[in-house]
Amino acid sequence: MFLLNFLLPAIVLFKFELTIVTFGLLPFAAVSFALINEDFRTKRLPNRILYPATLATIFIMVVVALVRGDFSLFLQPFLRGAISFFIALLIYLVAKGGFGAGDIKLFFLTGLALGIFSTAHVIAGAVFACIGVAAYAIFLMLTKRASAKNTVPFGPFIIGGSWLAIFLFN
Repeated sequence: MFLLNFLLPAIVLFKFELTIVTFGLLPFAAVSFALINEDFRTKRLPNRILYPATLATIFIMVVVALVRGDFSLFLQPFLRGAISFFIALLIYLVAKGGFGAGDIKLFFLTGLALGIFSTAHVIAGAVFACIGVAAYAIFLMLTKRASAKNTVPFGPFIIGGSWLAIFLFN
């Protein structure tokens, strides 16, 4: 698993070379496999991984915006991440148990990362995540590995949906 944490950043560097996009995606890429592994194992997305990745992404975006003299390079992704966070928070409060607080914080991080590209990327990532987790839950129920009362980790699908949106639409 440790080596997988280097694979995604390498793929990002290969696909996007050294661009603004690369710098903004690297923190998310660096923690993606660790978060997937942790959520599948424990059904938790630890703050000790989420917070540093989120802060690093914000820091990088601020630096890039200052260097380029274009504050929208920070503001647009930040707003997209904040909107993702608040929509997830609203669903969390209304649904009472649809997903956990770690998923809400992860939506902020993925909103930042996908927000580098566009609002459409953020929406696509969320849609792919919902389709993925629904398909996984149905598969588990059809194969009798789980019932409707069981919970499934949502984080891996938020991450997978985000990367699917990034690689499909770029």
